[in-house]
Amino acid sequence: MDYIKELTNLIQTDILPEVNDNIKDIETQIAKKKNKALKEELDYMKQVKLYFDEVLIDIEKNLLTQEQALDILEGLEDMKVENQDF
Repeated sequence: MDYIKELTNLIQTDILPEVNDNIKDIETQIAKKKNKALKEELDYMKQVKLYFDEVLIDIEKNLLTQEQALDILEGLEDMKVENQDF
């Protein structure tokens, strides 16, 4: 199985669009009311976006191994399971 291709597809079609939507939503909320918690959430979401942007850059440069891609995919699956518990 090509984990790099699977990870690339997941990041481009699911993760980054959702992260970008979250960033826009938080920025809209901040514009309406100043809130320290919202600013912290915005900073966190921007860090998440940066991380996945960097993963895509590493993939483009062939710096990411299949094992690393699998580790990221497994981590994402763990996060998905944790979020379903709530």
